[in-house]
Amino acid sequence: MKLEVEEWKVRRPPIVPGGHGVQSMLLTSAYMFQRAKEVAELRLETEEQLRQWREKRRLGRLNVKWDRYEVDQASELERLDVVEE
Repeated sequence: MKLEVEEWKVRRPPIVPGGHGVQSMLLTSAYMFQRAKEVAELRLETEEQLRQWREKRRLGRLNVKWDRYEVDQASELERLDVVEE
């Protein structure tokens, strides 16, 4: 499959690395893309992960930790915690 980008748009606010990166490519939903603040949040995909994310996001900023630095290569969500500020 070949994809062509007609126009790049700047997303405000930008999605920050937050301790994770992407090795090759990462697919996500429009819902997560519009709401994510860090790259690690883009990898959440199961109903349980999304439910926890929604509930905890209401309480504040989150710390999302995967078993790999490259979230597109990760297989296990290690942590999804509210950051104490």
